[in-house]
Amino acid sequence: MRALVLLLVIVPGIATAQTMPSPPTMIVTSAAPGDVSVTLYRDPQRAADAAIDREAPTGFALISETRSLTLPAGVAVVRFEGVAGNILPESALVAGLPDGVDEKNLDASLLSPRSLYDRALGRRVVIRRSDRATGKMTMQQATIRSSADGAAVLQIAGDYTDLKCSGIPETIVYDGIPEGLSAKPTLSVRTESKVARKVTLTLSYLAGGFDWQADYIVTMRPNGRSADLFAWITLASNDVTSFVGARAQVVAGQVNREEQQAQFGPAPGDLALRCWPLPLYGLGAGPPPSPEMASPPPAPVATDIIVTGLRRRAAAQETAVPVAMLASVEQLGDLKVYRFPTPVTVAAKAQKQVAMLSKPAVTLLPIYRAELLGDSADTWLALRTKNTEQNGLGVALPSGKAAVFNQVDGQSLLVGESSIADKAVGEEVEFAMGESPAVATTVTALREKKRRIRYQAVVTNANPWPISYEAEILMTDRATLRSPTARLGKKNGHPLWVATVPANGTVKIAYEIVEANDSGEETD
Repeated sequence: MRALVLLLVIVPGIATAQTMPSPPTMIVTSAAPGDVSVTLYRDPQRAADAAIDREAPTGFALISETRSLTLPAGVAVVRFEGVAGNILPESALVAGLPDGVDEKNLDASLLSPRSLYDRALGRRVVIRRSDRATGKMTMQQATIRSSADGAAVLQIAGDYTDLKCSGIPETIVYDGIPEGLSAKPTLSVRTESKVARKVTLTLSYLAGGFDWQADYIVTMRPNGRSADLFAWITLASNDVTSFVGARAQVVAGQVNREEQQAQFGPAPGDLALRCWPLPLYGLGAGPPPSPEMASPPPAPVATDIIVTGLRRRAAAQETAVPVAMLASVEQLGDLKVYRFPTPVTVAAKAQKQVAMLSKPAVTLLPIYRAELLGDSADTWLALRTKNTEQNGLGVALPSGKAAVFNQVDGQSLLVGESSIADKAVGEEVEFAMGESPAVATTVTALREKKRRIRYQAVVTNANPWPISYEAEILMTDRATLRSPTARLGKKNGHPLWVATVPANGTVKIAYEIVEANDSGEETD
């Protein structure tokens, strides 16, 4: 379990003989928000074709919570339970307190197997283990004498022993939760009110461990020149807190972040105990172990926390269930916001999908593309359209991955996977489908004279239908293209050759590349 807990540290003022004792500080706890909004931002460094890291999502979220509570008169500590475990404490803002916030401080003391073990150092616990001879469970009082790093050293009466190294079932039973440990991530702030009053507060903060992406499904129609386009928004959370029934939205586009956080939250809360790697002489540990037991493998990670007096040992994780809805898009400066029309649950340690858009019969034309550099050529198939209403689109498209399907005998079969960057309305949208065995480009050097090379490119189409073809001719900054045998355009700053290749036919182009010398002159 990974989480942060923000707890208040109250520093008393300097007492003098003339001052009266300060009244006791009241604790006011808000167990959960009445309303919550979660806005997810994609990691700007993650490429469009890169999948979300489920174990450690690299985006972040802006979380805004509304909570109602009663403030007492005087100084009070307000505890906001159930905030995100990966909260960035420096970003937290509390609005609605009549006299503002005096202070807030960070303490990462969240209840976990590791923190519970560490807090029990030097304290008495009960060891529940199986008796080797009878197999019955026995209970022994012991004192923990080691931290959570390495082996678990226990003192039972006057002897020292270990835990999890005997090969028999063993468990630590704690008699309660040590003071200062919380079962939920908690943000606490100190404030002061002149009179008792009911208030509605808004708590807003940034948290890491979230991410999202768009996932497109492209289903080609039988005519081969249009497709049905559907898109999911995939949400991911690695946080320990679930936000149930949240107003959710995602922000498309790259948000500038000057400094990336190396890690959100404290060290992992798992407890991994190791057996003693060497005999501990002089501590009553008994005779040295046999050679084969000198360096045993690490014991399994301890995840079973037993605290007497608690009703439950662990809470079941929520599962993600897809929700059928379409998100609406809004403008946010140069960015786009996709807002979900009904509440959704952003579940802890989970991933879910929400429908973003559905566009039937989008014009999507196949075109074969190539890049020619010297006598080498790469050729691939692409599906292209322009993001306009006339072509069935006309909406902002966030970056993401795409799966392309074709109908074969009434069945949808995967024919390729691709990705797109963020595309605004009016931009060209293209899904690269990879190399095609039916279309090939061959470039040959016809003649070479010092800094001049004459090339010929031949395109072969093995399809029984004509195809659209285009090739960018790549050159160095000091090179110039001369004497092409076909009219050329321009794309991405490079000469562009556009042609229609007949069914089972070929087309050709010849051109000359002239390289300038060090002084920039084109000479023979």
